[in-house]
Amino acid sequence: MCAVFKVQGQIQRPGREVPAVGPSGPVRRIWAGFARSEILPWWLQRGGELVDVPAEEFAERSDASGELVWDAVPEGLVIRGLLDRQTSHELLKIVTRSSTAAELEKFQHERMPLLEPPLHPCPTDLPPPPAPPLASKEKPPVPVQGMLFDF
Repeated sequence: MCAVFKVQGQIQRPGREVPAVGPSGPVRRIWAGFARSEILPWWLQRGGELVDVPAEEFAERSDASGELVWDAVPEGLVIRGLLDRQTSHELLKIVTRSSTAAELEKFQHERMPLLEPPLHPCPTDLPPPPAPPLASKEKPPVPVQGMLFDF
């Protein structure tokens, strides 16, 4: 499936904004899941748009050991992404495919990210990651569980 990947040496994780390149140039969208390559026509019929996710490496989490197993993205290939426009905010889905027998043995995971040649010209500089929030003297937010049981 692609548990994490590296772009310009920075680890990218689900639930965070990651860089991608679409027909109108670079974008940053929240990585919110996966799209199976077997049903790409379904995604595209619903307004999805294929994008390139440049990466140097990716990792799968082994189903057997729970550890990350890393591999390089071959030069000239990108991770295929899909912009999902079915919500009020575009979300990025990583396109996956079934693992080959050799990949299943190496990664111990049944799905792999789809690696393909880029569809869009990639600029030399991707958008920078969002700036970390400013430090503040405010108290951290109370978890919902804390509010429910605060008598």
